[in-house]
Amino acid sequence: MVVVARTEGAAGPLILVAPVTHTAPQKSTDAVEIPPNVKKQLGLDEDRSWIVVTELNRFIWPGPDIRPMPETGAPFYDALPDWLFERVRSGVLQHSGQGRLKVTKRTAA
Repeated sequence: MVVVARTEGAAGPLILVAPVTHTAPQKSTDAVEIPPNVKKQLGLDEDRSWIVVTELNRFIWPGPDIRPMPETGAPFYDALPDWLFERVRSGVLQHSGQGRLKVTKRTAA
């Protein structure tokens, strides 16, 4: 998952994340492909992957799906390059403006 936004909530930090998948999108505008060099930098596998920009998950940090990495214990791999994050942000905003963005609450807040 890719953290798209963070705000402060009454119960703690609220996070919006975009899922990462190996499944190619049906429409090219529904996801942003992660280039192989970025996947390598992040320590991800070599299979093609996409960041979905039509749906987000919302939860109180650290949330139910956060698992520490075995090598470091950190809850994240690394930051996306700015240019790739901007493509993700633009895709999310485009779908939000069209009323096509689905947000799933993973925790009560």
